[in-house]
Amino acid sequence: MMIDISNILSQIHVIPQDSTLYLIERLPSGTGLFVSNGNVLYLVPNQEGCASLSIKTEFLHLETNVFVSAFNASVSSFENGYYNTVELQMSDSNETEGNLSAFVNLCFSHASYMQGQEFMQFFDSLVALFQLPKEQHYKNLVGLVGELMLIEYIFINNSWDLSPYWHTDGSASRLDFVCPFANLEVKTTASNSSRFKIKHDQLFSVAEKNYLIAIVLEESNAGRTLEEIINGLLDSPNYCNGLQFSINLEKEKRRVSPIDAKHKRFVLRKIYAYPASNINPFGDIPDCVEDLSYKIDLLPFKDIPIADILP
Repeated sequence: MMIDISNILSQIHVIPQDSTLYLIERLPSGTGLFVSNGNVLYLVPNQEGCASLSIKTEFLHLETNVFVSAFNASVSSFENGYYNTVELQMSDSNETEGNLSAFVNLCFSHASYMQGQEFMQFFDSLVALFQLPKEQHYKNLVGLVGELMLIEYIFINNSWDLSPYWHTDGSASRLDFVCPFANLEVKTTASNSSRFKIKHDQLFSVAEKNYLIAIVLEESNAGRTLEEIINGLLDSPNYCNGLQFSINLEKEKRRVSPIDAKHKRFVLRKIYAYPASNINPFGDIPDCVEDLSYKIDLLPFKDIPIADILP
């Protein structure tokens, strides 16, 4: 299900600011998105018995176990009662459409995958998301497209869903995929170069289980945008179905220019897989050397079929 963000924005502009809750999107598990006084609220019945709490951040306002009775009767069948709520502050100073899109998508994922439960953990994830820096670099776009195309490629060709193992520690993950059978570090390029920058300790710390996956893209009008790739993954009923994947996806999207996400198109040209133990250019690294990073040319090394890594 894809929610029309432009439609929600247009509704916000015409709904009266009279402290009434106006339903704009009914979500699964008895939850919903509302507008009140120009802000967007996600309401979840307090079925898990959260204690009363109120927390404010720059963009978010959490209230748990709060009695709600200000529903607009003509458009909402929600009953008066105790709810857990989180409100997105819509102001001119923030990136309105980008923030709203991330907020709405994650609320929908929480309602769908968690049935509105574990509300405090969900709020913590939202706080972490909205505190992320707003880097919008082309390399972030290329890297994200490469990782998502890898998830898609392996499911289509090998029937393995890698999404639960993607960025298991969020954006700070040491390796891109930590799977039961292997750890995968993904490097993506949209150029013809076979050189990739790596962090030595990251890739070679447990070399017998680590693999470097080199992905070659081509920027082409015949390709797909990041937005189209994401929509395809989220629309699939067979994989990429999980709250943590949705959270990680929203985090990574916020590191990419929204304009580039909609307009730059890429074609997958090739995926190369290398056992880390086969491409280590150094022997022992002296203890006095830390955080060693360098570019490695993969051309001299023989790759293996990516299917050989999978169980």
